[in-house]
This record gives sequence, C-alpha cells and structure tokens, in this order.
Amino acid sequence: MSGDRRWLVAVVALAGCAHLKAGTQGDSVCLPVEGRLDAGADTRDMAGRFALTMVATGGARTGQSASGVLTLQPQDSALLAADGAMQPLRGTTDVALDSVAAVRMGDLTADDPAAPGVGVYEQRAPDGTPTVVVRLGAGSNARGLRPFDAGHTTLYVQRITRDGFAGGWSSSAGSTYPMRRAQGYFCAVRSPS
Repeated sequence: MSGDRRWLVAVVALAGCAHLKAGTQGDSVCLPVEGRLDAGADTRDMAGRFALTMVATGGARTGQSASGVLTLQPQDSALLAADGAMQPLRGTTDVALDSVAAVRMGDLTADDPAAPGVGVYEQRAPDGTPTVVVRLGAGSNARGLRPFDAGHTTLYVQRITRDGFAGGWSSSAGSTYPMRRAQGYFCAVRSPS
C-alpha cells in the first residue's frame, strides 16, 4: 500500500471513531452513530473500564446527559448461555440513570455473575451479523423467569472499536401507567490503564 493510501485509510478510520475520543478539556465527546454492527465486531473488545455517557433525545429529560464508570469483564464459563443468546461479558456501572429519565431495574453495581448489574448479550444471524445489547440493572440480568412486560434500560451497540463502543439506548417502566419512556444515544470510551 502506498504512503498516500495508508494516510487515507488512517484518516477514514479515525473519522469513523472520532466520537469515541476524549475532548480537549477532559470531557468526552459523544455523538450519535449510524448503522449496524459489521460481521467482524467482537464483544471481547468491550471488556475493560470505560467512561460511559448517555444522552437523552426523548423523554422527560430530553437534552440531558449522564456519565459514569462502566466496567466489563468476561462472564463465568458456566453462565455464557442466557435467554437464547450468549452473555460474554458482565459488569457494573455507577451512571445516574435518573439524570436521563431512564428506569433503574435493580442494583447497577451488583457483582453476582448470575445477576450482574450490567449484562452484555450477543446473538448472531446465520450470515454472521451480530446483535449486541447491554442491559442495565441486576433485575434485568437475573437468571430465571422475568415478567414479559417488565421495565428495562437497554443499550443497543452499533459500533465497537478498541477505543470503546457506542450506539443508541431506550428505557421504559414497562406496562405501568402512565408508561414512561426515554431514549437517546451513548458512548463508552475506554479509560487509560
């Protein structure tokens, strides 16, 4: 590859994940991302410690954001299969969900492998295209039966890089009346080791 082509590839790659880079004043720049995960996306790149930012684009706190620490580690091998999907990672977070009107479904800091505060779930289509979601709250990640119409706060991963991951999120209190809904986008930027 010529020097000019390597430079162009590097510029395109940096532009594609610019939203995952730290801002100039120590804060993270978090912008919405478009598209779906490509077949080569690997949830192993999501393990580690991240600065998580959630921005509300709908709901009672539209325009507000919440930030916190998200830590993800490999799930115990005996608990990889979960709800018709794989749960390759589990973890904890301290993000203030109420700041973006998101529902808190149990303890976000629970470190129990069978009911973690954060659960990462992956399914692959026959063509290899992955779907990756992150459920927040031990109540959403506990093994066993859960109500069909329970509340949730879910991150929908649309991009994974070595620097972090990003996508959209939604939250609902379930079938309670009045039904509260919130949504937005998020960025998880890898913290320096």
